[in-house]
Amino acid sequence: MSKVRVRGFAVSVDGFGAGPDQSLEHPLGKGGPELMRWFFPTR
Repeated sequence: MSKVRVRGFAVSVDGFGAGPDQSLEHPLGKGGPELMRWFFPTR
């Protein structure tokens, strides 16, 4: 069994870490980048 090491993980205030239909090609799922859009302007 493979192991994955995560160096950083974000969860939105309402508890979501990814959107629906998460895959290797789209790790944040459909609409996932919008879940964390608030973060990037605050860097």
